[in-house]
Amino acid sequence: MFKRVLIGALVSTAFAMPAMAEVSISGSAEMDFFYRTNQANGNGSSTDGAFGQEIAIIVNVDGKDKLDSGDVLKWRLAQKVATDYRYDSFGQREAWIGYQGTWGEARFGNQFSNQYLQLDWPYGAQGVGNLWADFGAQNVQYARAISYFSPSFGGFAFQAQYDLGSGTSDANAYEITANYANGGFRMDAGFSESKNSKTMSSEAFVFGGSKWGSSGEYLTTGENKARAYNVGAIYKFESGFDLAAGAKRNEWSGYVNNAIHAGNGKTTVDQYLVRAGYTTGKHNMNLGFQRIEDSKTDGATADDGINVVNAQYNYSLSKNSTAFVQVRHHMFDNAAKTSVMHGSWQLDGAANNGKDNATRILVGTWTGF
Repeated sequence: MFKRVLIGALVSTAFAMPAMAEVSISGSAEMDFFYRTNQANGNGSSTDGAFGQEIAIIVNVDGKDKLDSGDVLKWRLAQKVATDYRYDSFGQREAWIGYQGTWGEARFGNQFSNQYLQLDWPYGAQGVGNLWADFGAQNVQYARAISYFSPSFGGFAFQAQYDLGSGTSDANAYEITANYANGGFRMDAGFSESKNSKTMSSEAFVFGGSKWGSSGEYLTTGENKARAYNVGAIYKFESGFDLAAGAKRNEWSGYVNNAIHAGNGKTTVDQYLVRAGYTTGKHNMNLGFQRIEDSKTDGATADDGINVVNAQYNYSLSKNSTAFVQVRHHMFDNAAKTSVMHGSWQLDGAANNGKDNATRILVGTWTGF
């Protein structure tokens, strides 16, 4: 009798409980082991080459709740862990709350730049991203963003983002992106502008912030400006082939422009990308080429262009895991490298020692969950 009463009470309690919001966990885990030629060591000289590794584990916690109006309240907390720098607290990668309906979607909080995401994947895939998405005048992240995502209009959609800054001063950072998809064809375009940032450089970064997931360090005197424009197209054939091409312009101007080149004028750098791939069964092969044109400052052209060739082979280990081999080779127009790129990491650690090339050979695995 007691068991029947207890079971009945439990069933009644279960039916009386309110429906819980949906929560899910997803992410990925990547292991990269690589060898890089022409490396700089601690005293500024070079070595013939060096081994290295990088482990990237990403955890996304997503939630959503259907409102009585029919709209959806959604949120995300995301973190990249097991790296030796950046992202030292949960939510530095992403932490936002959004509202979605037939009218589109609005998000508030720490978010990735949609232009960066557009450049990073799929255009910056297969080893292209170090100079396509991570280098340039665009931003990676807006720490205090308001974003709008339109619904699809016959395959066309657009997005807009604005960073509120420190809360006491305007960040003056915004972007507009758009895309169109129809069958195997896809086209993407974007524009962004950032002004009055203390941290302006050629490393795409958090606007105005001194670290990832922060926002609000802006100039009180003078003015600088960074602009980025991009356009690209991809076509996937039913035969398994796919082609991608893109163009991008970076512009830096104004006060503290010597963070890019000496002088207070305007510096521009144009970039171009072509990539081809083929997939059959568990095998996927890719070959790409990038051209970073000579920079121009106040109308004067510098001899600092770069050609980059990359190749990657992927093998599907399971539904969720892939193994890959990647080769990326930089060829510098000038052995003195380029003063537009401030960190050797942007060029796979290449030392400024008179050599006109640098290569990275990498093996790794990626798994999604």
